[in-house]
Amino acid sequence: MPRTSGDLIIGSTRFHVDAPVINWTEGPRWDATLEYGINTATDPTGNARCVAGVPYGKLPLGPYTKRYSLRPRLRQFGLHPTYEAVKAAVRQFVIHHDGCTSSDMCFSVLQNERGLSVHFMIDNDGTIYQTIDLGLMAYHASEWNIDSIGVEMCNKGDAKEYPGVYDGGRFGPKRKTKAIKINNNTILSYEYTEQQITSLKALGKALMRLLPNLPAEFPQASPGKQQWNTIPKDQSMRFAGYIGHYHLWNQKWDPGPFDFETFCRELRGAFCYPVFPRGDAPKPDAIPAVPKQADDLKDDAAELYKANELRADGGFFPVGPWGEARLWHGGVHLAEKSDAAVFAPFPGRLIAARMGKSSPIGSVNFVLLRHDMSLGATRIQFYSLYMHLADELQADKPVDWIQKSKTWQSEAKAGAVVLLDEPIEAGARIGRVGTAGPADLSKPQIHLEFFSTSELFNGLPGATVWTVVDGTGGGRFCDAPQINDIIDSNHDGMLSKQELQTFFTSGNGAQLHFTVPLFVSEWTAEPSWSEALRVPKDFQKMKPADIDQLVADQITPGLWWDSNTAQHCRLPLDGIVYHYHPIAFLAWLNQQLLDAAASGGQSVDASAAQKVPSNITDDFGDKDGTTMRSSADVAEDPCNQKLLLNDLVQGFDAPECTK
Repeated sequence: MPRTSGDLIIGSTRFHVDAPVINWTEGPRWDATLEYGINTATDPTGNARCVAGVPYGKLPLGPYTKRYSLRPRLRQFGLHPTYEAVKAAVRQFVIHHDGCTSSDMCFSVLQNERGLSVHFMIDNDGTIYQTIDLGLMAYHASEWNIDSIGVEMCNKGDAKEYPGVYDGGRFGPKRKTKAIKINNNTILSYEYTEQQITSLKALGKALMRLLPNLPAEFPQASPGKQQWNTIPKDQSMRFAGYIGHYHLWNQKWDPGPFDFETFCRELRGAFCYPVFPRGDAPKPDAIPAVPKQADDLKDDAAELYKANELRADGGFFPVGPWGEARLWHGGVHLAEKSDAAVFAPFPGRLIAARMGKSSPIGSVNFVLLRHDMSLGATRIQFYSLYMHLADELQADKPVDWIQKSKTWQSEAKAGAVVLLDEPIEAGARIGRVGTAGPADLSKPQIHLEFFSTSELFNGLPGATVWTVVDGTGGGRFCDAPQINDIIDSNHDGMLSKQELQTFFTSGNGAQLHFTVPLFVSEWTAEPSWSEALRVPKDFQKMKPADIDQLVADQITPGLWWDSNTAQHCRLPLDGIVYHYHPIAFLAWLNQQLLDAAASGGQSVDASAAQKVPSNITDDFGDKDGTTMRSSADVAEDPCNQKLLLNDLVQGFDAPECTK
């Protein structure tokens, strides 16, 4: 039985993880940085075949003696990049199968004989061998090595070519076979052992915490459905997440039957609503999971719309904070029971939070999440904000992220914004409902908001329902006629509390559910709130001193978007972002995933399976290392010469190099 935990090494830093990792400093001491052969059980004469100064194999690139190189983006650090630099640089995890019968054989053939390398090998029993620091570039995926880490899953592969290889128990448990179609080749492959998949999931969980720019995403043929073919190179080079060797090269078929869709879904957690649409949780540990039927999804969305619009006491979208004025409002208020759980609807990173602060309008505690996801071939990044949360500093049992975050434990101060980088699974409890609102509107409620720094859905199927409105011209106030004119019943150029209530309670709010206004966030201090409220006629009846008091009581306590927070969270300094109706956003995005699930997975006729064609190979068959090592590994990329560590921190959404 493999161990249950071990030390993972990233940037010369050890991290104890709940995965059965044996690194190269332990037995059997497979060290990919050494420039000579290492004896293995498969090949005890390795030193005679691979000596320092002698080429590992007859590769077309010529002789070399290193199984690795420096990542071009991290060359300034030499052999010892820092953990901070590594976690900014790594954004892909390439999964292979080795075509071997053991990880011992894999190291002997791929690394000793051919001078190739991979960061991890997972043996038949689930043991994970780490052969090199994740900060160094292994030779496993040619041009994609620059930003990736890789794993060789032990699997002989072609069940037609090697029938019965697992029958005798010599190479681990007997394996099932599965027919798959990759790049239009129908292949009967051995599946992976349960221990291997369990270990890879444990490793993935650890990497979610340690490598923030490596999301649990996979190449998709359509939203939520696995791509079984090679994808265009420009697309694969930009991809961030878990990817197969065959996605990169059409001559490869590894990792064969690996189920990326299920693997990533289990890493991400269960997509859900932030709160229960119909009130109380059915049981204490339940989460408000998204239903699997489209009609149920629509019904749940309708209940959430009611919780905001039919109660008519404010917090409307995209105008009317606390139910009055033309002021932009980026989210909605949902009335809930005090201390009711608030959940993360999608997986992401918890990047900022504040607890322990109250104001004349109640709680201004918040949590901010950043989400990196894929919809088909499109990569999207967006943010979700949960404002007016209960104070976790006063909770008998705070939510898990507070208990686990070392940064929070060391830096948290009552009322201060703490900049974080904590992995959050979908369905995780991130807070509890607090109490907020001016005196006549004070009640248990949360402000829920979704926004993005760029237009998200342009060009996606079904995205024509979304309409962008440029609201930057009016500053803090909405001057868009397509919004104001349908609410302003007396046509006086202002929006009264009565007009807003009438509009939303009559069901007219549906006209704005798919409007995407671009405006400056209400959570920024600039442009000056006091000056902004003095200019339009909306607040002309108020004295300047009263305006200043309103700002001090109702606005300033909630502000958090400053230059430090913006830089850490990858947000624009000016605060101008695209805002989405959060209920419509949740319903639409989950509908895309439901539609994809309804289309089913890959269905292959096993009787049509043939031996792997001679022009298709796995890593064992790639004898010259063409798909694993390339000249790009050793050539200096002129793009990377322009990058500083601060650029790397942009990570998943970093700008591309332009000439």
